[in-house]
Amino acid sequence: MDQKSKRQFFAEFMLASVTLFWGATFPIVKDAINEMPVMAFLWVRFAMAAVLLALIAGRTGFASLDRRGWRLGILLGTLLFCSYLFQTFGLERTSSANAGFLTGLGVVWVPLMAGPILKKPAAFGSKIGVGLALAGLFLLTWHTPWTINFGDLLVVVCSLFVALHIIGLDAFTRGYDGRALTFVQIATMAVLGCIGSLAFEPVSWPQNWTGSLIFAFLITSVFATAYAFWAMTTFQNRTTPTRAALIYTLEPVFAAIFSVWLAGDRLTALGWFGGVLIVTGMIVAEVWPLMSKRAAIAKLS
Repeated sequence: MDQKSKRQFFAEFMLASVTLFWGATFPIVKDAINEMPVMAFLWVRFAMAAVLLALIAGRTGFASLDRRGWRLGILLGTLLFCSYLFQTFGLERTSSANAGFLTGLGVVWVPLMAGPILKKPAAFGSKIGVGLALAGLFLLTWHTPWTINFGDLLVVVCSLFVALHIIGLDAFTRGYDGRALTFVQIATMAVLGCIGSLAFEPVSWPQNWTGSLIFAFLITSVFATAYAFWAMTTFQNRTTPTRAALIYTLEPVFAAIFSVWLAGDRLTALGWFGGVLIVTGMIVAEVWPLMSKRAAIAKLS
């Protein structure tokens, strides 16, 4: 494996680690928004993460940001806030299974959008991987009867913003310190959430800091926000948008595992098979280019 391949492999490993924390947040957030309103929870979560990121970035990190960097960070943060807003409101009105599947539709939108927007059409192996991952997501969250309600529609809108954010990270983040640019995104989300909470919700700050709520803020702000979006901002541009979207399909796999562990949910054999298909899709997307390259070298020799 050459240096470029090693660099890409490490970047994709870091992105996969993000999905571990994202998956853990599904049952945690579901419980937290029973204790306080959605936008209140979001802005406090993001404000905590923004403070942590500001401390980590320091003067050196912020020195890399010019006016364009600040504007791009605000744009990316707005896209990200919209995705969380629609997802969290949708999670109030639909099941975690539906939310996991429908959020995962981003894996379909990214290659469809990346071609016309970034002029980066998906490779054939990635297309196969997308198909396998989508089938896996469907099986992982299958239940009867399958219905689409208003909450489901909200999460579909969320998946569109997820895809736009992934494409934006690929197009705009090069040349900027990942910690500082992540801070701008997360701070933007905190400000938007606070404005929305003050305008539309009766409570904008936790009235009772229960143990479960403190735990929820710790996991979501430190690991699922500060760490996760630093890793995305720093490493995603070292792979393709389609491959990144495939990696992010691990989120519902981990969500299922944590739901079984923390919430006592049961996963059917069909669901576990769906998880296997998701991982298979990732492997196909990873291995196909290497096989094609080796085949081309073999023909030349």
